[in-house]
Amino acid sequence: MKHLLIVGRPGVGKTTLLKHLAQSLKHRPVDGFLTEEFREQEQRVGFWLSPLDGRQVLLAHHRLESRVRVGPYKVNVTVLEEVAVPVIRRAMQRALVLFLDELGKMELCSKRFEEAVQEAFDHGPLIVATASLSPIPFLNALKRRKDVELIPLAPANRALIEEELTARLQALCEEDETVRALQRQADRICEMIVSGDMPLVDIEIQQAALRETITRMFPDRQALYQLLYESRFRRLWQQFRHE
Repeated sequence: MKHLLIVGRPGVGKTTLLKHLAQSLKHRPVDGFLTEEFREQEQRVGFWLSPLDGRQVLLAHHRLESRVRVGPYKVNVTVLEEVAVPVIRRAMQRALVLFLDELGKMELCSKRFEEAVQEAFDHGPLIVATASLSPIPFLNALKRRKDVELIPLAPANRALIEEELTARLQALCEEDETVRALQRQADRICEMIVSGDMPLVDIEIQQAALRETITRMFPDRQALYQLLYESRFRRLWQQFRHE
């Protein structure tokens, strides 16, 4: 699975999760942006677009001069096209991981932004994105892709998801060839699950082989399999096999 799409209700902590994941990889080649709340006197009045390079620009505000409106907020489409799109293009050339927070009605007001996101999913690095549960056609198409793993986020699983994804992304960026080999072995199992035509027994054999490899190579870290792979395989089975 190449891309991760974290989905959940507003306020569940998607942006906070992405911020923590990006911070855990701050010395690695990552890029992207966060969409953060703009508050005045404890009231949300808009949103900042915050690229990981340290900039912060106003994306939306209820008093902004713009003809594009999403709910109570007016959207600065120029920010999407002149800040967010170049960040995506830059990440496609340089980054191992691209963080996109979030893909929703506000961000998808721009056709140029939507096209850049589509190109990144088709040809870019690993993407870790967040999205709402809204039935937006563009998002629905992303959620159906076989190279996209859906990760439902809720208050009950937020801490576990953060621990798992931090470990997975750090392993992805690991320069140790042993860890990279484990990643490739796990990716092959993911492909077997997603394909839909591999017998369960063949998948179980490969999972057992991976478990044995991890136990042999990391005898003091046997929980690594559960953390990095077991929940991942289970989610993919639910997402693509429905059995």
